[in-house]
Amino acid sequence: MNLRNLIISLLSLLIFTGCASTPPVVKRLDVPKGTEIAIIPFRDCTIVGQEDCYGSGNIAGSIFARVFSTSNKFRAVPLSRPVGPHDVLTDDAAVDFARNRGFQFVMNGEVDEYYSVAPMTFRVDRAGVSLRILRVSDGSVAAFFSQRKEAASNFATPDGLIEDMAVHVRDSL
Repeated sequence: MNLRNLIISLLSLLIFTGCASTPPVVKRLDVPKGTEIAIIPFRDCTIVGQEDCYGSGNIAGSIFARVFSTSNKFRAVPLSRPVGPHDVLTDDAAVDFARNRGFQFVMNGEVDEYYSVAPMTFRVDRAGVSLRILRVSDGSVAAFFSQRKEAASNFATPDGLIEDMAVHVRDSL
């Protein structure tokens, strides 16, 4: 009976750990250390009736720019979004936009989820992003990442979740 309980406990731990892990950043090309990366504010999430979506793309883009700038690895340069906050910005358009400004790489992405609740409401905050880092010379995808995440506690915020994602992406490149 004890061996059975031990096996069940270990399997539960493995399943829980696997579900809680952060997805990898898929790297296709090297982004050299010291590279300037243009960061375009992300597209706002488009969940109907979710008021927190308004401005979420600008928040996420700002967080990624700040996080990427706080290490010696890259230099992030935030740009203005050339289309509206809910409009799609294709990767080709993002590459052209960055190329005209002399950058080698550009980050383009979308906020998939952005939901903030008041503390102690026993609901959790959520955030999600999808992004691509593109090489401007030919439009190739250097890296991409996508994650939706729920807060682990009632005191976390969507901004904190996005910051964790930004650190993960930066440190994985």
